[in-house]
This record gives sequence, C-alpha cells and structure tokens, in this order.
Amino acid sequence: MKDKDRNAPEEQDETKVTADTEQPQPEQQAEPSAVKGEQEEELSIDELKQKAKERDEFFERLQRTTADYINYQKRVAKEREALRQFAIQELVEALVPCLDNFEHAINAASNSSDQAFLEGVTLVEQEFLRTLANFNVERMKTVGGKFDPNYHEAALEEETDKVPHQTILEEFRPGYTLNGRVIRAAQVKVSRHPKP
Repeated sequence: MKDKDRNAPEEQDETKVTADTEQPQPEQQAEPSAVKGEQEEELSIDELKQKAKERDEFFERLQRTTADYINYQKRVAKEREALRQFAIQELVEALVPCLDNFEHAINAASNSSDQAFLEGVTLVEQEFLRTLANFNVERMKTVGGKFDPNYHEAALEEETDKVPHQTILEEFRPGYTLNGRVIRAAQVKVSRHPKP
C-alpha cells in the first residue's frame, strides 16, 4: 500500500505538469483569433462585393425589363390607334367604285330633261361624301395642283407652255385618302413642257 501511496503523488504531479504545459498562454491565444477575425473580415468583404455585383446585375436586368415593357406599351398603343384609324379602309375601298357610279349617273342625267332626277342623285352623292368625311375620308383636289406620284396616277401627258411643268390639267378618276393614307390614287392628265 505504501508503494501505491508513493506513486500516487507522482502521478498527480505529472498530470499537473501536463495540464500546465497544455494550457495556452494568453499571447498564443490572441494571435490565432486575430488571424481568424481577419479571415472572417476578408470573407465578409468578398461576400459583400459578390452581393453588390449580384444586386447591380439584378438592377440592370430590372431596368432593361422596365424599358422593354414601356416600349411594348407604346407600340401596342400605336398599333391600336392605327387599327382604329384604318379599320374601315376595306369598306372605303369597296365603296369608292359606288361613288364613281354616282358621278357617272350625274353626268348622264345632266344631259337629260329630268332635272328632279339629277338633283336627287346629286343630293345622294353629297350625303354619301359628307358621311365619309365624318370618318376622315377625303376626295383629293387635283386640277391645277402639282403632280405627285404618291397621290396621282398620270394617264396622259399634254405638251403645253401655258402652265408650269407637271401641273394637273384634268382628272379622269377621283382619288381618295383615309386619314392622309391613299386609298386610291387619282387618275389625271399632266402638263409637259415641249422640248426645245
């Protein structure tokens, strides 16, 4: 038993020694925590830079999407307005030959002795033109004006020096526009200066 007692304090002393050597001193403990703190700080700065970059990318994408949407709204509004303005174009194109027939009827009735018939047909034509004018359909004014290939179709040319070159002398078939767009070009006779 005495041997055991002798050995026991020595073992305790050894454990004390090892415990004393294993415990880090305060200076050694501060250094790893400072390095760890710097690493965390660097890591958080890198993370913040990455997050800022992602934020900038999302913001640019949002700006592009918003601009695209605004352009889409403008384009749809223009298309809707154009559709509204020119929705009756096909109807007007179909009615223009009827107007021509009114004009033929008036020309034929002007040689007739029945003036009441002539007045009736003239009134119907005028009412027809007034109704179309309410929908921005207009008959082109041609005679005496300058020839424009966008609005007129030259059926004949006549040499003359009494009027300026390319002046419309006569209208064979009237032309019509819808909101400024040509529905049918006017067929006209155009002046041409004689060659010297």
